[in-house]
Amino acid sequence: MKRNTIKFLFILASLIGAFFLYVFTQDTVQQIRLQQKQSIELWVKTLKRIVNSQSEETKDLSFIYSEIVTNIDFPAILTDPENNPINWRNIDIDTTKSEEEIYSEFQEILKEMDSKYDPVKVTIGDSLVLQVVHYGDSQLIKNLQLVPIISTIAVSIFFVFAYFSFKIIKENEESSIWVGLAKETAHQLGTPLTSLLGWIELLKHSIGNPEQQSQILLDIQADINRLNRITTRFSKIGSKEEFESCDLVDVIESVYEYYRRRIPNMNKNVELSILAHERIMIKMNRELMEWVFENITKNAIDSIENDHGKIEAKIKLERKYVCIELSDNGKGIATKNKHDIFRPGFSTKKRGWGLGLSLSKRIVENYHNGSLILKESRVGVGTTFLIKMKLS
Repeated sequence: MKRNTIKFLFILASLIGAFFLYVFTQDTVQQIRLQQKQSIELWVKTLKRIVNSQSEETKDLSFIYSEIVTNIDFPAILTDPENNPINWRNIDIDTTKSEEEIYSEFQEILKEMDSKYDPVKVTIGDSLVLQVVHYGDSQLIKNLQLVPIISTIAVSIFFVFAYFSFKIIKENEESSIWVGLAKETAHQLGTPLTSLLGWIELLKHSIGNPEQQSQILLDIQADINRLNRITTRFSKIGSKEEFESCDLVDVIESVYEYYRRRIPNMNKNVELSILAHERIMIKMNRELMEWVFENITKNAIDSIENDHGKIEAKIKLERKYVCIELSDNGKGIATKNKHDIFRPGFSTKKRGWGLGLSLSKRIVENYHNGSLILKESRVGVGTTFLIKMKLS
């Protein structure tokens, strides 16, 4: 899935979540407002009953009235028909102010309340207004109305933070990739170039020895071919895939044979072997897949610190797939590093570029639609990588 598609889906999911949060909040606010209205209506009905009740009922009705007024949790003011306050609940008034200032403050509050809710009148008969009940939103409603705004701000801050965080991470990874690629290029070209300089010196000292000169020329040709393969590999990164049917065992054997000739010069004693019951043909870009096997094999050789090193490629079929297990008996990978080994720029070697496994994973998974994973690794025992690819 493309990165832009993932971003779009993530933003869409966030917007849908914000919409449902807004709808849920507004629905809750409406339910609370309905409860407030019912409480006010009950308050007014009780006042009417008190006004019209007989003396023996007044005591009970007054008790009910006081219970209703005491238990409301929203601001309410009881006034006379001229809006002079008689009683109020959940209203903070500074009693140190003058009567004029308090009256003025009440009028501002009443004006704000009446703009949101119609005041409820306490009447006798159909026309005589005795008292008026004004009310407003509770603190809970005010808080709930802020939830969508706060959530939107929080999500926006998260998006901004995530964007800059991912941008910094991406820039660091790109920097690591370019540095690693430059160093990998120098490393890949440096080995055959060093060999060519050595062959030139040997040629100078082999004048008059045609047989030695012929052998040196063959070795020079091999290193030139090696340089040509290196440039071909780098040119294929990012280009259109070109696949051909190749013998998998032959591909791995060519890599192992290359290292068998060079292991003695590394002061190592490593046995490289392939375990396969049959020849297996799969479609691949041979140059790039050889690079994958070279990277994993080179890491395996570097990790072997004993005198009886073993590197084995075990090939087996699983339905429509071929599985290649590349195992060694090296020093293994520490648990804390297992999740980072495919990250560009990560390396535990003093002179490592941290690009080999990252490139290998990209070649296998992005170019060949296969998979490359770390199957197992134990410190002091060894490591096994698993490559899985479709059969031709």
